[in-house]
Amino acid sequence: MNRFYNSVWLKEELCMGCTNCIKRCPTQAIRVRNKKAVINKERCIDCGECIRICPHHAKEATYDTPDILKRFKYTVALPAPSLYGQFNHLEDVNIVLTALKKMGFDEVYEVSAAAELISEISRRYVAEHKEKWPIISTACPSVVRLIQIRFPNLIEHLLPICAPVDLAASLAKDRAMQKTGLSREEIGIIFISPCPAKVSASRVPIGIEHSEINGVLAIKDIYPTMLSYMKKSVDSVEELSKSGRIGIGWGSTGGEASSLLTDNYLAADGIENVIKVLEDLEDQKFDYLEFIELIACAGGCVGGVLTVENPYLA
Repeated sequence: MNRFYNSVWLKEELCMGCTNCIKRCPTQAIRVRNKKAVINKERCIDCGECIRICPHHAKEATYDTPDILKRFKYTVALPAPSLYGQFNHLEDVNIVLTALKKMGFDEVYEVSAAAELISEISRRYVAEHKEKWPIISTACPSVVRLIQIRFPNLIEHLLPICAPVDLAASLAKDRAMQKTGLSREEIGIIFISPCPAKVSASRVPIGIEHSEINGVLAIKDIYPTMLSYMKKSVDSVEELSKSGRIGIGWGSTGGEASSLLTDNYLAADGIENVIKVLEDLEDQKFDYLEFIELIACAGGCVGGVLTVENPYLA
């Protein structure tokens, strides 16, 4: 089995060989041959920059459709923290969670709730491993892949703790099995994703042997349907949320770092800024820092190419 999986793919019939994607690719994973772009799977980090920049819409991301819910007897939605930021003037996240249930999910488990558990574990790890400072977050799969490809000397600084979505998937699956008595295979854990990288990480996980995520839906695909159900849910909202401000804050830049309760950190977003920080880190300019949070998308996960809202509003 190929140890690389890419969510990003090329629609050849739309590609004009214009080279815009080559100029933006942070790992030189794209070449033009016979007037068509070619993506090197071993170098692609699924950051989505080529999707963002292509004027011909020739790059797309692979993800599931809502029909995947029909494959399981019981389904659990894993909403990313960035999902909440897609809705202007949202006063209660339970409106979003209730809408997911009305869409057909049997249960919801917030990734932000798992993020708060990861925050606590990370605080202890950072405090106990000063010899590894600065420690780099592993929440963004694109950044982890970028480090593996371009900055292998920094791998030892990566936080050896699974991403919140993987913890959420495992906890949600166990809870659903206990609640329903169904087997692991009969329960579908479906992540609501803001970006292609997390689609790839669910198929070929980084740092763990197996992911409990059974499917991934794009925020932008289910957004219109969710809006409709949210309007219908106003008078019948269920109290489903289990997370607080710290967990939800992971959806934007600095959210993870601030949850460590230290001022001695650096947080950067946008792939070009991330590369600059990693280059400076290789030059040992940040030895005094405890933690570095790096997110490939501008604004954080709210800026993923599978979202709909302007990241700075979100």
